[in-house]
Amino acid sequence: MSFSITSRTAKLATLTVFAMLLWPSPVLAAPSVEVAKRCVHYAYIVYPWKRPGSGPMSGDRQAYINDCFAKNGNVPEPARPTKQ
Repeated sequence: MSFSITSRTAKLATLTVFAMLLWPSPVLAAPSVEVAKRCVHYAYIVYPWKRPGSGPMSGDRQAYINDCFAKNGNVPEPARPTKQ
């Protein structure tokens, strides 16, 4: 049993699929260690840790970290909260 592609359109479609599979895809780089540490540190300053169950949790800290990563760590340093 032999397989042959006779149609010109089928040959073109096959070549297009193989080209798309072999084409290098853009890869998003992970943040550097310094940027990651800075973003996580700032996130815990803005949204301090709370004991689980002591209050409602939200994704605000994770959203802040993702925003900081998107800006490559170029965010203003947050002000430290005053102790009460």
